[in-house]
Amino acid sequence: MFIQMLSCELGTCCGDPGIAVILDIVRRVISLIQLVVPIALLVFASIDFTKLVINPDRKGGLKPIFNMFLAAAVVFFIPVIVNATLNMLPDSFELSACWDEARNMAESTRTQNFEYITPYDDEKRSPIYIDPSEYEKGDPSVSGGDAKGLLEGAAKVHKMYEQNGWSYYTANGQLRWGNIKYSTNNPSRKTCCATFIGSALYVGGVYSEAELNKYNYNSVYGISKFCQEHGWIKISNYNDLKAGDVVIMNMHGGTSLGHVQLYMGNGTWYNAGATSAIQRSGPYKANCSKYFLYAWRMPA
Repeated sequence: MFIQMLSCELGTCCGDPGIAVILDIVRRVISLIQLVVPIALLVFASIDFTKLVINPDRKGGLKPIFNMFLAAAVVFFIPVIVNATLNMLPDSFELSACWDEARNMAESTRTQNFEYITPYDDEKRSPIYIDPSEYEKGDPSVSGGDAKGLLEGAAKVHKMYEQNGWSYYTANGQLRWGNIKYSTNNPSRKTCCATFIGSALYVGGVYSEAELNKYNYNSVYGISKFCQEHGWIKISNYNDLKAGDVVIMNMHGGTSLGHVQLYMGNGTWYNAGATSAIQRSGPYKANCSKYFLYAWRMPA
């Protein structure tokens, strides 16, 4: 029952990268302790053993030495046990998901190199889509229609993320606003929950490039403001959600905006709230009512 209560997986439980950053620091500290403390204890134990050999009548005998060896073993293996225990927990368990994302974030940081490219310098951009026309479909005339374009755009962008190894952003400068075309084809292959929604609106032909560039589509607040100022209908009841609703989530208590994702219908979702969510194949199924604040629905 407790696990079911935490069924909202990583994309909504760790929407704020700060959580993963803190856990990654904890992982690094634990790893450091795992190495340094046992080595220090073994050194002290060796010194005490040498003193005992020189002076067999030394007070305490072998007991203090044995205790140091035992402490060294405990310190070394406790992090291993903690890590193994968390990895055994299902991904739907919040702490397990965040712990796993901390590792993913660290690996992504080590393997990804970000080269700053001037946002509007299209000639230097190396397209990830084989055919760039695939993501240049912004058409303001479609705005105000049904959610079909948004759903199709989300599926296309998410598939591109999955097939090209995109990951959740880990540092400032890897995401920019003011050029949705660039962000949809970010050379660092980084995105976030809000950028995903902006790219889905663009690729799906729901709004034009120029219109989206007026807002900070890398921000949950920016996406929410965009919907509000474009006449989207605010949905306050979680049970009233329909496919194509842009859902604003609360990750930190109170009424603060912490995450945004797209409802696909039948209890399924698309989101880019974490690397594992970005690289997932297809939408996931979960009850995210615990984190629901409100949703925006495209006007008919």
